[in-house]
Amino acid sequence: MEAQIPDASIVRQDTRFGAPSVGLGAGFGSVWSLTDQALVRIDPTSNHVTGRLPVRSPFALAVGEGAVWVICCQGQVDLLSIDPSTMRTEHFAQLGTSVKALGVGDGYLWLVEFSEGGGIYRVDPVTAKIDDLRIGYNERFIIPTPRWIWLVDSGSAQRIDPSNGALVDPRAKKKAAQSIGVAYSDGTVWLNAGTVVGFDGTTGKINARIRGFTGGKWWWAGGIAQLGRRVWVADPGGDRLLSLRLD
Repeated sequence: MEAQIPDASIVRQDTRFGAPSVGLGAGFGSVWSLTDQALVRIDPTSNHVTGRLPVRSPFALAVGEGAVWVICCQGQVDLLSIDPSTMRTEHFAQLGTSVKALGVGDGYLWLVEFSEGGGIYRVDPVTAKIDDLRIGYNERFIIPTPRWIWLVDSGSAQRIDPSNGALVDPRAKKKAAQSIGVAYSDGTVWLNAGTVVGFDGTTGKINARIRGFTGGKWWWAGGIAQLGRRVWVADPGGDRLLSLRLD
């Protein structure tokens, strides 16, 4: 069974640095989504929007470490922390102008820098201390898991060791035809490739494929999130979210 949720996802297809990072997230009993000018809260049981928080030009979202995190705004790039119980927003940190991707896990926030040399920053979610790991990766998505951090781009993925930033896989391995959104939940890394592809967060072995939508372009941004026995996936071309049941 599939549910379609209109007006609950980013529909811009020519956004900052090509596309937003992750426009969907799941946690605190809700599914969270970015629109062009807001953070939206969705009830995973009814698939109805239950809250909407205005945010100026958001382009990255991650959920975890006690908050919903959004990178936003034009000119100066800001990291916002949203309390899921009150929807109160706190300006958490000011970032440089070249942040490309955001992930949450292993006790930290993780940022990928969009620049010629690339790089990864690790942010303490309590103190806002930012550590430059001085490593030169420059991928579209960063996905922390309990064992590895995955870097994902163009449907390919490779692991790095969170303790020292070293590559575990010498080459990225193809998982899907494309990857316009990425998420992690319950041991599985999920790719939005139109068709939903899931692979084991430790071994990298593909363990799920779910029909989603067709006609996606590699430069689009379409978030993905899992909560319970459903996967939510954004279809930018159709201006909708799809709620897909896991078999």
